[in-house]
Amino acid sequence: MKSQTGKPRLGIIGTGKVGQTLAIAWHKAGYRISAVHNRTTHSAQKLAQKMNAQVTTVQDLCSLADLILLSVPDNAIATVADNLATYDISWQGKAIIHTSGATSLDPLLSLAEQGAMVGSLHPAFPFASVEKAVNRVHGATFAVETQNDLLQNWLNSLISSLDGHSITIPAGKKALYHVALVFASNYTVTLFDIAKQLLHTLDADPQAVQTALSTLVSATADNLASQSTPDALTGPLLRADTDTLTAHLHALENATALDNHEDIRQLYLALAKLTLPMVKQRGIEMDTLDTFLQDNSG
Repeated sequence: MKSQTGKPRLGIIGTGKVGQTLAIAWHKAGYRISAVHNRTTHSAQKLAQKMNAQVTTVQDLCSLADLILLSVPDNAIATVADNLATYDISWQGKAIIHTSGATSLDPLLSLAEQGAMVGSLHPAFPFASVEKAVNRVHGATFAVETQNDLLQNWLNSLISSLDGHSITIPAGKKALYHVALVFASNYTVTLFDIAKQLLHTLDADPQAVQTALSTLVSATADNLASQSTPDALTGPLLRADTDTLTAHLHALENATALDNHEDIRQLYLALAKLTLPMVKQRGIEMDTLDTFLQDNSG
């Protein structure tokens, strides 16, 4: 039975950053968190106290909740789900979702066979800390995968309660979705670190380097938010400035203080090639750039 508000009662299995953030955010949005479970009881108790929830066994949690959030490591999803499927619980009318970005619904099949509605809900959001995430997760985008209409409605309502947006993931496409986020988020950190390495070879003040690059990345993110691609693109490719491109490659060839300088040079060329379609969309004449990159590849 759902709560008197008509919203499904939520149960949280796993109280890491994602589980804590979503539980607190949805509690503030008017959802009842009925029960919380975690391998470490202390962590579950701290979270439960914030929303007047019970700390229970996994089996009791499944009895108390209509919609169960499985926020555990990816490699534990199938094990936990298979254990849940062995419990003497009526799964009809109940739903369980995992929060993995890369994992399909396959690990939940044992529960689906018991009559549970299954799905996944992944926030496209970096959970650096619970405190910051709770305030900033509003307006985030969530990837939704389910084949059940009722569960789809529940998940849409959960997202709407946080003023969020949704991306519907077709069956079998979860990994493709996730790799897109890795490029946008994880590898931005990699590129930032490469820039730091290069600037540190100049014996520049570390704080000045951090501030310069953080300001640059922040401004770029603002440009992307307001203009998107290709309009947010700047730099020598957009000017077809082969003199500057040549100087860049020469500098990287001679950045011998870095053991990985040749890998960085090859990455620079690969990124330049992948940037060309956006340059073309901006109306830049391409022959000079195409020739330049062909001559410098290999």
